[in-house]
Amino acid sequence: MSRSLFPSAALLVSGVIAVLIGAGIVLNPVGFHATAGIHLGAGDSALLNEMRAAGGPILAIGLLALAALFARRFRAVALTASAFFYTGYGLARFASLMVDGVPDQMMVWITLLELVVGAACFIGAASSQRRGAAV
Repeated sequence: MSRSLFPSAALLVSGVIAVLIGAGIVLNPVGFHATAGIHLGAGDSALLNEMRAAGGPILAIGLLALAALFARRFRAVALTASAFFYTGYGLARFASLMVDGVPDQMMVWITLLELVVGAACFIGAASSQRRGAAV
């Protein structure tokens, strides 16, 4: 993949993942989390409120990443925000793995995916800035 396409690919992958996850959590937190073996209390309005609220920023990061594919002036901020977002999630899950023990295998794969996508966004941001582009 050429250097000029890598940042766009990173934005596309990170944006699509975040939009799907964010929308899934906002629209159906019980069903979304059940796909990962996490069972939320369907009648617990405070917990559901908290879950939906957490889905909002995930959706927003995804929309920012996708918007940056069309509005180049947002690329630097979108790549950097996505990099910190995914890496932050991955490192927090890794810390949980160390403190709480090994979760379901799916959660381990999700951790790895988050770290890889975060690294790709960091690389995309760095490569865009090295080229001197207005990203």
